[in-house]
Amino acid sequence: METVIQGSTLETLRAGLRGTAHAPGEEGYEEASRAWNLAAYQQPALVVVAKGAADMMAAVRFAREGGLGVGVMATGHGVGAACDGGVLINTSNMRGVRVDPVARTARVEAGALWTDLIHESQVHGLAGLLGSTSYVGIVGYTMGGGFGWLGRKYGFNAASMTEADLVTADGELVRVSAEGHPELFWGLGGGGGNFGIVTSLKFDLYPIGTLYGGNLIYPVEKAKEVLDAYARWSAELPDEMSTGVAFLNVPPLPALPEPLRGKSVITLRGCYCGESPGDGEELVRPMREELGEPIMDTFGMVPYAAMDSISMDPVDPMGARQHSEMLSDLSPEAIEALVDVAGAGSGSPLIMLEIRQLGGALERTADRLSTMGKGGSKFIMNGVGPAFTPEMAEGVVAYLARVTEATRPFQTGDTYVNFMELGGASAERVKAAYAPEDLERLVALKDRYDPQNVFRFNRNIAPSKAER
Repeated sequence: METVIQGSTLETLRAGLRGTAHAPGEEGYEEASRAWNLAAYQQPALVVVAKGAADMMAAVRFAREGGLGVGVMATGHGVGAACDGGVLINTSNMRGVRVDPVARTARVEAGALWTDLIHESQVHGLAGLLGSTSYVGIVGYTMGGGFGWLGRKYGFNAASMTEADLVTADGELVRVSAEGHPELFWGLGGGGGNFGIVTSLKFDLYPIGTLYGGNLIYPVEKAKEVLDAYARWSAELPDEMSTGVAFLNVPPLPALPEPLRGKSVITLRGCYCGESPGDGEELVRPMREELGEPIMDTFGMVPYAAMDSISMDPVDPMGARQHSEMLSDLSPEAIEALVDVAGAGSGSPLIMLEIRQLGGALERTADRLSTMGKGGSKFIMNGVGPAFTPEMAEGVVAYLARVTEATRPFQTGDTYVNFMELGGASAERVKAAYAPEDLERLVALKDRYDPQNVFRFNRNIAPSKAER
């Protein structure tokens, strides 16, 4: 049912904002509600483009008084649930970043992107724990855990969080840390935005400048050989080396390297972040020798600011559907299943099916909330396909279901918060992202801070009243 907001009520809200508010049909509404993932079409009752914490507080109070739910979006790379009929708070204008080079910390506003921080931190030789692309919002990424090519060495970015300013479901602003509201601080570091809206986030930075990383790209016909070699090689790697293997169906775009255009390939990719980046070359050498001449070899010294080149994620908005599962191993049987659904002759419509190695500092610890379930998964598998039309989306979703079924014997049953989007963020899958004892604590926090489930357009942890 469509939610209609009375004009006088809306004008009262607008009068108190530094930012703007847009109702359906008004100028700016479509742009303000559009996610980076164009397949995540949203129809909120109202979009508030916030310019500060006061705007967020006003928007939350407005939603609460009207009995509406609240969603939050900086870029819309990962939309857990479309904010249909709710109040969507767009934080894309809040991109302030401040780096303290002495304390080695950063404080970022709600809409800041990793690329904003890189510009400010690298001048001091410092780096944050970004994911596969620097064009993702830092806060949303961190609320779901947040890991990338530095993860096995340094862990989740949520574990580097030291302080946050948070707008609660009552529309109040509180500062949360290990010293102030410690239980809420624990839940915030992976709770997926269920307890409030972070207006600013403070976290640790690390002395990182140059890394060793890249891709060894082979024809997809060589997939079994690459996966067999990778399974043996990755088992012996130090935590400073994060690696993965990806099946890629490369589109025939002029901007892409000519040898890859329109090709189906398999790539072994990785990043070494040890004290001597050159040591990474020695770690990669066995793969170069065993697998022979690749189509392309991009491994080399990589400035931290150029880490996007490892995953090669698209920058421009696109429609996509995605699904992820956690794997216990890469046994010969698992490799056979992967080659069957993504290798030569599979007919896969996916842009990418990636298997990323876990372990190291990503292992579950007692003091921090884990967003990857009970622990014990050795790899995470993530498939992404183009969804420019409803028909394409339907085909991709069906194929992702086939991949899921084919790999079921090798799945642990755990999930990862940040890799759940749209229909994939069901109640059962959200529960599987947390250990049972952690989920119990999270529900207790929801009962205390958001018993009406105001913050529900996300990877939702429902209050206990809603579960009965």
